[in-house]
Amino acid sequence: MANPKQLNQMMRQVQKMQAEMAAAQEALAEETVEGAPGAGS
Repeated sequence: MANPKQLNQMMRQVQKMQAEMAAAQEALAEETVEGAPGAGS
């Protein structure tokens, strides 16, 4: 079983990844609103 320190590190990495994903999705949403007709569909 992972020790608390490792678990902490993993949680931080997961949270960082989730934050990056959220930022990417927001950027994508903004592009979709502005974007060219038919782009990405």
